[in-house]
This record gives sequence, structure tokens and C-alpha cells, in this order.
Amino acid sequence: MSILKVDSLSVQRGGHVLVDALDFTLQAGRICAVLGPNGAGKSSLLLAIAGLIPFQGRVELAGRSLSALGRAGLADRVAWQGDLPSVEFGLTVHQRLELAASGDTGGIASIAGEMEIGALLGRPLGELSAGERQRTELAALMLRDVPLWLMDEPTAHLDLRHQVQCIGMLRRRRQQGRSILVVLHDLAQAMAVADHVILVDGQGHAAYGDADMLDAGRLSQLYATPLCRQGSGFGPDYGEKR
Repeated sequence: MSILKVDSLSVQRGGHVLVDALDFTLQAGRICAVLGPNGAGKSSLLLAIAGLIPFQGRVELAGRSLSALGRAGLADRVAWQGDLPSVEFGLTVHQRLELAASGDTGGIASIAGEMEIGALLGRPLGELSAGERQRTELAALMLRDVPLWLMDEPTAHLDLRHQVQCIGMLRRRRQQGRSILVVLHDLAQAMAVADHVILVDGQGHAAYGDADMLDAGRLSQLYATPLCRQGSGFGPDYGEKR
């Protein structure tokens, strides 16, 4: 079943074309990783699909056009994870999760345990580290029972162990039928989780395909830096140690 269908999507910001005429489809239970250099338009692509910035083309969610859904329809179909939100309202972790759960608080304890924030539930968000807040936002996302997740750098602020935990969580949600469009910077993480990829170069070109597009030549060109094979993934070629 097609959860997300994008036809001829073009996105401009500040008079600059970031994405031009992109077509792709995301099925239920699939993960598509969005990769590219800083400023290439990865976040803008997600914002356009979420209906938060203007775009040209057509976006359909479960067969209905974005323009026909309205805010309530979008909220029933799409959940967003991006920059850490403001803490100026003085919410505790539990109150933040209650907001995400929309009154159905039965799953809070289980998901807080999965993201290892159970001991933080009574703490104000403003007292948390960036990594603890990021895990809180991921838990809030997990409480949203919607078919599509749009995620902008979910492993940001996380230490290595929690990055691995996050990638494992995405895999489990995929197995449960969730569709996920996720911006990643770590190529090893992308290779570990992606069924499909979108490569955005910031010059208007955006290529969509299967994960086998993640090869050294294509990625070296995308990031304008030489990459080499490192285990099961790719990494920068720093040259010989001096």
C-alpha cells in the first residue's frame, strides 16, 4: 500500500531551487533515507511534504492530496520530528509525552522505558541534556499512531549507544508497518536502515532509488569528497596517518 506519493515536487527557498521535479513513492513498512550535504534542501524537502512550506507538484498521503487534507487530516496521517522544541513553557517530560499521546497515556511508561527516559518523567525539559531531550522527542513521536513519520536527523545529540538504540527502534517500527522518511548524515546508519534513498545535491537534483544507490562513486560525487569502504559502509578517506 502506498502511504506517500510525490509527483514532480519542486522546492525553492530564497529564490534558489533546492529540489526540482522529484518523483517517488513510499510504501507501508519502508524506510527512505534522505542524504546530501549541508544546505542541500533535505529539511526543506520534509517541510514541503508536511505542508509547512510552499512547493510545486503533487503530494498524496494514502491516496489523498495534501491540499485536500487540511491540518486535521495531516495530523491524523503524519508525525514530525525535527529541531528540539522550546522549553520556555516549563513542561516536564511526562507532560510533553501526554501532549503527544493526545490523552491516551497508557503507552507512556512502556515507550519511556524503551527510550530509557523513565527516570526523567518528572523532570522539567529545561533541566535535561540535549541527548535526553532528543530521546524525549523520539518517545513523543512513538506515541503518535500515524502511518507516516517525517524525521530530521533523529540521531542528532545522541551518544553512540543511543544512536544504535534509535536505529534499532526505526527498524522495529518498520516491521510494524510504519513508513518513515528520514534525514540522516551518517552513511553507516543510512545503510543499516534504508530500503530506499533520496540523494539531494542542493543544485536542484534529487535522485530516488533503492539502497544500492549508496556506492562510493555516487556518494563521493554527492559530498564532493573522496570516500572509501569502511567495513559494511563508507567513510571519509583521510589519507595516511602521519
